[in-house]
Amino acid sequence: MEVRTRDTYRIEYSGGISEEILLSLMQLYQPLTGPEACSLFLTMAAEGMRQHTLESHSRLFALCGFGPDVFDRACAKLEEYMLLRVYCRKGENRDAYIYHLNTPMNAGAFMQSGVYMNRLQKVLGQKNLETTVANLKDNGISTQGYQDITRMVRYSTEEANQPSAFTTIQPRYRFAIDDSTIVFDYERFIASTSDLVFPIELRTEENLRLIGKLATVHGLSVDRMRILVRKCVNLNTMTFDGERLRILAGKSTPDVSGGKDVYSLPPVSFLQSKQNGRAVTLSDRRILDHLALDMHFSNEVINIMIEYILNVSDNRLNSRFVEMVAGEWARNGIDTREQALMQVKKKPQYSGGRSGHVRIDAPDYIVQQMHDELPEETKASREDIERIRELQAKMKD
Repeated sequence: MEVRTRDTYRIEYSGGISEEILLSLMQLYQPLTGPEACSLFLTMAAEGMRQHTLESHSRLFALCGFGPDVFDRACAKLEEYMLLRVYCRKGENRDAYIYHLNTPMNAGAFMQSGVYMNRLQKVLGQKNLETTVANLKDNGISTQGYQDITRMVRYSTEEANQPSAFTTIQPRYRFAIDDSTIVFDYERFIASTSDLVFPIELRTEENLRLIGKLATVHGLSVDRMRILVRKCVNLNTMTFDGERLRILAGKSTPDVSGGKDVYSLPPVSFLQSKQNGRAVTLSDRRILDHLALDMHFSNEVINIMIEYILNVSDNRLNSRFVEMVAGEWARNGIDTREQALMQVKKKPQYSGGRSGHVRIDAPDYIVQQMHDELPEETKASREDIERIRELQAKMKD
């Protein structure tokens, strides 16, 4: 395993470090794995308990106090005693690693292993092995008859009043973004994007969320987003222009396609398929951006909504009409594919007549407006209402 300082890592560990685990690790495993391996395990465990960001191995080497060669040998020892599993994904400029730590066996389970105990006897000798076993089986050392002579720790006035250095350190960015509507490989994006292209200071949750949302809506790959992000970063002022990224994404051709399910397509690709492959206009892309970025709808909900609107409005996307439908769906809590399909079945309502014709009813928000039950700022334009009436008339003919 040839790990470089620029390679990134994430650590998965949920076992915790109890007193029992610590005793087992230091008295049973350490003689077999060596102190470097135990130090690495404890360091990785501490990182895994609190890691929120993707880090480079330069940090891990600095924490452990040793370089790649010692790190590799320590990993090999942890792997040999099944304390560590390593996963690697190769990248263009750097590789990404996931380290999965296994909880050490407790003393009782360890002593049941003939292989491990035989190895431990060779390292410690019979006498030390017996002492170790006895200590681990003991309930503790009694302090009865002893006097506590531990010296008190004294701090200078300057040390006591000095603020903690931790308060000056801010998290660089959160890697895990809890948003099920985003379909984007953040891990690959961060691992393959140089700090000179997208500085660490600019990798805020807000910026990363915008990148993932735009990639999801417009069907843009990690490689394409890296190129666009580079155009939006100003290294002199250390700023990121999110509005420019929205414009660039809106002008880009989709390069990510969905599977067999058309509703899972990126909305731009879905709308393009509705237009027989013709490019989606910039104004229509802005509508899709609004539904994803401002209204927080998923791809599936957006696609179902767009299909419904095209069906009831003669294949037109009027921004005000879309806004009214989106507002109603948001108020009704429509955020899943199933809920969106149920909503479509409700509006428009189709009913057959004696002559076999089909009747289409106006949506609720149009009916409410006709009865003057909507606020002025949410009312549809005269053009929208006339279009609904024309469509109803056509369906009657």
